[in-house]
Formats: sequence, structure tokens, C-alpha cells
Amino acid sequence: MATEVASPAFAPPGPGAWLLDRTHFTRPLTRFHAELFAEPFKRGFSESLARYGGLLEYMEYGFVEGFPYYRLQPVGAPPDAAGHPPREVWDDLPASHPEIKQRLATSATVFERKVWREDLERWDREVKPAAVRKHLELLAVDPAMLSTGDLLDYLDRCRRNQERGAYLHHLFNVPALLPVGDFLDHAREWTGRPAAALLGLLSGASPDPLAADKELERLTGALRDDPPALELLDSPGEPADVLAALRSLPGETGEAVGAYVDRVGHRPVNGEDVGEPSVIELPELIVGAIRSGLDETHFADDRDLLAERTAEIRDEVPAADRHSFDELLAEARRMYRLRDERGTYADLWAIGVMRRAILAAGRRLAAQGVVADATQLLEADWGELRGLVEGAKGVSAEELAERARYRLRARFSDAPPHLGGEPPVPLPGDWLPPAAARVERALGAAVQQMFTAPEPRTEERKVRGLGVSPGVYEGNARLIRSTEELARVQPGDVLVTNATGTAFNIVLPQLGAIVTDAGGLLSHAAIVAREFRIPGVVGTSDGSAVIEDGARVRVDGGAGEVTVVG
Repeated sequence: MATEVASPAFAPPGPGAWLLDRTHFTRPLTRFHAELFAEPFKRGFSESLARYGGLLEYMEYGFVEGFPYYRLQPVGAPPDAAGHPPREVWDDLPASHPEIKQRLATSATVFERKVWREDLERWDREVKPAAVRKHLELLAVDPAMLSTGDLLDYLDRCRRNQERGAYLHHLFNVPALLPVGDFLDHAREWTGRPAAALLGLLSGASPDPLAADKELERLTGALRDDPPALELLDSPGEPADVLAALRSLPGETGEAVGAYVDRVGHRPVNGEDVGEPSVIELPELIVGAIRSGLDETHFADDRDLLAERTAEIRDEVPAADRHSFDELLAEARRMYRLRDERGTYADLWAIGVMRRAILAAGRRLAAQGVVADATQLLEADWGELRGLVEGAKGVSAEELAERARYRLRARFSDAPPHLGGEPPVPLPGDWLPPAAARVERALGAAVQQMFTAPEPRTEERKVRGLGVSPGVYEGNARLIRSTEELARVQPGDVLVTNATGTAFNIVLPQLGAIVTDAGGLLSHAAIVAREFRIPGVVGTSDGSAVIEDGARVRVDGGAGEVTVVG
């Protein structure tokens, strides 16, 4: 008999105010991921903020009953500060506090130097290629063939790779967000346009959401030149069998399939945790993505429409500021792809590689009767995992199973939205030098569009949220509460779910529209809806509770409304 989820007692994980993160995770985290994530996240983000002169020293994560909470730590403030200091105290701090003085001096040069360009060049030239090489190097090892000692060493290597992936992701947080937020902040002031309309001008600036366009282009080209392989792809067999058969084909087609699968397969489909299935565990998604890739009519060329929208909004900008509008928009478009690339190339791929290694160890333990099935090992913390692989007595299979049941059943609605009081109010912008105020406004604008969603405004047959990608589409709702259910998605469905992660992009080309409970205008779901040019509504809060699976719905991505029509 399944054990019911107990009502957890929530206490702040430390001093200060903590906010629940509903954007990046879809369920409570595994112990393995929770204990690994916080330090490299904090270190990477802290270094990124310092490089740009941000007055936030770091953002810190803590986990309560597996739920992720974050806390903001301003430079020079005690951890439990309830607000900013009085004006007279703040005015003296730049002279008496060396770090604040340095941050203000740094921020004074950021926009003139366009520091983000240096970071993007480093990302493209050095960081991204090195991350890809490391992931592929680890994937070239078959952990099932390793001795116990070598397997433990391999697990260590995969874990270090995941730690580095988390660090790199967040080391590039500010360059990914600052130019976008800077454009948004200025353009709203100039035009009065809503953020959704302005962010729509960035459509097409992140053209490779899966980071696999080259591999997919190679694969689709090989398939078009290989009619028997095309017949195999369209055969009614099980997706896993179809994919295995395609991968085993000799010559260019088989090699191209292998390269594509290695590129997209080992990333968690949804959520950033080893506890979430990787794409390769749902082969129907890969087969569907390949079939969608062969459909050359899927993406319309909207450059003319985008140019018209840009010109229309630009005309509303005061004439004296139009050159600045053009420059800010160009920088935002230049950096926009980094928003998702950080996850796709850095930590998400590393998480999938780590999951693969843990499952290999889990299969070995399952064969020995230590655990009931391989997935139970994903619920162990690092010390427990190593101990079990080494053969030591440790956490029981029953305890691991109970942890899995808890994570599956617990909902974010079970967790308080904040712990430990209200977060501190930021410094008023007019207290700061102009460049520092600009940095703070730009980062605030971007972060707000990632995390902020409207209050629920549900009527009997209509839910409302943030319209993130214009257009109206009517289709069957496919309610997905867990990654494992994605196999039920059919071409043309309207996906209704809590939230989406970067690797979730593999299913997007098959959809007619997307609706999420969580997320803002810069959430993953919003970005990919714009890139795939399908209507999208995010931040509905209760869309997945109101819309029934299979219901006929009309999604209006401009108005931010989803109506049940049948």
C-alpha cells in the first residue's frame, strides 16, 4: 500500500527571507541534486554579479523538504537584513566599504565596454566547446563494463562535471540577462508597450533551442537520401525499436542518428535534476523530433512580419532616442540565445550524463538485490550512493522507495511561497550613480520577467496568464503532470503543464500551443514558444488544475487567455 505524503513542517533554511522557486524545478529535488547544486550556483552567480558591478553579492539556495527556496544577499548587508539602510548611512558606505566602492566603479564601465560581448565570445570560443567535449568524453564510456573501483571513479568524474556545469551556467547569468533587461527597461519607458510585445522583437534570436540544428540537418539530409531508412522511420513499431534500428544502419544514416541522439538524448526532459528522466528514456520524443525535422514547412519565415513589428514600435520611440533603441535591441538580440544555451550546453547535459552513470550503478545493485530497481538509486545522497556501490550497508531500498513516492506526489502548492519574512526592499534608484542604477534596473527587469506571474484570474471555462507568443490556436489539451506522461503527446496537441525546462524543447515542434502554470515572459516556455512561433500562455497558476486532459481549448497567445470550448 502506498504511503501518503506527510504534511511537512517548513522552516527557513537560514537567516533572512526565502522565496519559493517555481520556475526552474517541477517537483521536490532529489537529495543528490540538492546537496550538489547550491554551492556552484552561488559561486558562479556571485562571480557574474561582481564582474558587472551588481549590488547583489549573491543569490543563495536552500532546500526545505526538497522544495527550492532562494535568498537575495545585497553587498554589505547582514543576512537577516529586513531592508536597505537609511539614506545617510548609504551615502557614507561607498567611501567606507571597499566592496561597494569597487562595485560602483565597475558598473560605471559596463555599458561603455559592452562587457557581455567579451563573455559571449569566451562562451563560444572556449567554454561551450570544452563542455561539449567533456560530455561526449564521458558518454564514450560504457559504465556497465567497469569494475567497481572504476565505476566509483567514473561516478566521481560525472559528479565533478555536473558541479562544473552548474557553475558555468550561472557564471554567465548576468551577460545573458543584462542586455535583454536593459532593452526592456528603456523600451517600456519610451513606448509604454507591455513587456510581451517588446520581447516579441527578440523572436528568431535564439534559433537553435535544442542546440542540435547541425546534427538534425545532417540527419534529415541522410534520411532523404535513404528511402529504406525513411520507411523504417515511418513504420508503426515501438519507438525504441525504430530508433535502435535507425541507429544500427550502416553508413551515413546510422552515424547521423547516433550523433543526433548523443546530442539531445542525455538531458533531463523537464526540470533540472537527476531524478527527472532524460530524453533518451522517452524514445518516442526523439522519433517525433526527427519526423518534425523532416517537415520543412513547420517554420514559416516571419522576418518580414518581425521587421514590420519592429518598425511599428520604433516609430513610437522619441526621435532622439531611436538610435539608442536600435543599439539596445541589437545587443539584446545578440545575447538572447545565451539565456537557454547556458543550460543546454552546461548543466543540463551534465545532469543527463550523471543520471546515466547512476542508473548504470543502480542496475548493478538491482541485479544484486540491493535495490528493487535502478531508479531507486537516484534517491540516494552522494554518500549513500557511494556506500551502496562499494557494498557497505546503508540506506534501505524501502527508504529510497519512500523518497521517490514523496517526490512524485508532493506539489508546489504544498510549499509556502516564502519563509522567514518579506524580502528586503532594494535601494531606490535615485540613490545610485546613473550607471549603477541602470545595471540594477536592467537586471531587475529581466529577473522580474523570469519569475513574475499574475494572480489567478480563472473563470468557469477560461484561464488567464501571460501571453508570450501571439496567435490563436484551437486543439486538444494534453495535460502532462510528469515527464513520463510526455509519450501521450500527439502532433497538434495543446500542451498543458506546470512548467518546462530547456530539454523539453524536443517536444515543442509537435505542438499547436503551450500553456503552463508557472513562468514569466523570459521563462523557458515563453522563449521556445516565440522561437517555434506557436501561441503560448504562461503563468496561469491553475491552468493544469482547471483544464481537463482531452478538452478542446482555444489558446490566444496575444491576450493570454485559454478557453475551454468543448
